[in-house]
Amino acid sequence: MLAFCNETVRCLEDNIVSTPAEADMAMIMGVGFPPFRGGPCRYIDQMGLDNYLALCEKYAHLGKAYEAPQKIRDMAAAGETFYATA
Repeated sequence: MLAFCNETVRCLEDNIVSTPAEADMAMIMGVGFPPFRGGPCRYIDQMGLDNYLALCEKYAHLGKAYEAPQKIRDMAAAGETFYATA
């Protein structure tokens, strides 16, 4: 699911979607992201951005799709989340 989540974050970076909630709903309703996970952004928040970033770094050798987007790196460094409470 890393590549899928990363692409969702890239959509936020590129202003294809405006909010994490919009991105999550689109991925759940549009392409079948597991609803019990709450969407890619909620899933990343629940995992913790630092943990998610570490997982991306672990699999980055598989290709660009697995490399964490800059937005994830910036948010992790600032201690931010997509939603106020994860």
